[in-house]
Amino acid sequence: MSELRLTVLLVSAAAFFAALAIWPWLPSATALRPGAGAAGPAAGTGTIAALPPLANFAATIERPLFSPSRRPAAADRPAPAGTSIEIRYRLQGLVTAGHERRALLKEAAGQHRLEVGEGDMVEGWTVKRIEQDRLVLSSPSGEATLTLGQAGAGAPTRP
Repeated sequence: MSELRLTVLLVSAAAFFAALAIWPWLPSATALRPGAGAAGPAAGTGTIAALPPLANFAATIERPLFSPSRRPAAADRPAPAGTSIEIRYRLQGLVTAGHERRALLKEAAGQHRLEVGEGDMVEGWTVKRIEQDRLVLSSPSGEATLTLGQAGAGAPTRP
């Protein structure tokens, strides 16, 4: 009989400690009620604490915390006027394999990437020449040049 009591006591203790171990991961009673928000006790008040005006944070915008120079990135500055292809695309790299040359382009405003060769078309522009550090495009409206190390319409990028 004492072995049975000892077994029951050990099983009860194991169940207690198992329940204690999973307690933090169980949902709270307020989360189980329908209509209860994730905001907790403040949800019942219906008010949000007043935030300071955005002008109070102007120094943070002018001197970004995670920028080594503490100046806005070149991509955040407005691009100077130029042809649409120079503003829209950035020359990422040039590849030469034997007599064949290829250029890698990236959309300035997105993640779209292109690989083009001499004679290929890009939005109505023909790839006229691929040189050692630049890509020359032509169209009926004129010529445009994309140079390695230039962002968008020609502002040099800073590492």
